[in-house]
Amino acid sequence: MNIPRPRHPRPSTAATQLIALIVAGVLLAFGLGLFGRHFWVLDLFAHFRVQYTVVLVVCGLGLFMLRHLRSAAFVLAAAAAMAISILGYTGWPSQEAQAATGGFRFVTFNRYFHNDDFASAGQWLQKASADVIAFQEIDSPQDVQQLAAVLPQYPHVYADLNAESDVAIFSRWPIRSSERIELVPQGAQVAKTVIDWNGQPITLIGAHLHWPMGARNTRLRNAELRELITLARATEGPLLIGGDFNITPWSPVFREAMAGSGLTDCARGHGFVPSWPSWFAPAGIRIDHCLASGHWRVLDLSAGPSLGSDHLAMINDLELKR
Repeated sequence: MNIPRPRHPRPSTAATQLIALIVAGVLLAFGLGLFGRHFWVLDLFAHFRVQYTVVLVVCGLGLFMLRHLRSAAFVLAAAAAMAISILGYTGWPSQEAQAATGGFRFVTFNRYFHNDDFASAGQWLQKASADVIAFQEIDSPQDVQQLAAVLPQYPHVYADLNAESDVAIFSRWPIRSSERIELVPQGAQVAKTVIDWNGQPITLIGAHLHWPMGARNTRLRNAELRELITLARATEGPLLIGGDFNITPWSPVFREAMAGSGLTDCARGHGFVPSWPSWFAPAGIRIDHCLASGHWRVLDLSAGPSLGSDHLAMINDLELKR
């Protein structure tokens, strides 16, 4: 008597099923992210468009190797559509540019509140030769003092810290005025300074918006971002806003806030430059931003080292338009 043996799917069949599940999951996550303005969890799916594209390319090639040509063509077409949307915003990576004569270098850096390696940060930041540095997660006057000790070439400092403000601005140039501004009730407070750059007043705003975990925090972040844009519109003269916004350019919330703002995302057209998390590059997304008023031309944007943080320092080179 012959007892039939249980049938197991062939390796190629099992691989095809696995790829199909991955593709379905990626397309679902991408679709959910498009509705991020309606629910905070959905917005989290919006931030990984680059990763979705890479996964679809790998899955498409896998289906091609398994001779599922129509399925492979569909998946690769979806990947191409995502890639076009990405490149339409980021452009190709640019060659590192040197700031032109009269150029201005603005560095933003989220220190990470558990990071006490001020010496390494100071050593690199001195070499970076920024005109202004906007720090986030500066929790105490002692942090400011330790940074000042390793950054003697930045004698002009503004840091008015409290529970809702952890931003400090270090400048090579004299600070004409400074203030702490509450964007929304119980929300983040930004540091606004006006510096004297060779006789030209430049307004700089350092910001650290709420992180988007939970409905309340996400509502605060979204409101803070909108109010930050409103503040920018009311500011005359050259303006730069920098810091950790806890949102990527793929979020519909970010796109809506930037639409008609008159501000330029300094990273736009300069390639994909992730800023977080520094400890796992494959998941890298850009949540640290520089926004510039129409007075500026962006020359280059690049990422520095982590300097003991979960964020990478972001280097923005600009020049004033003539």
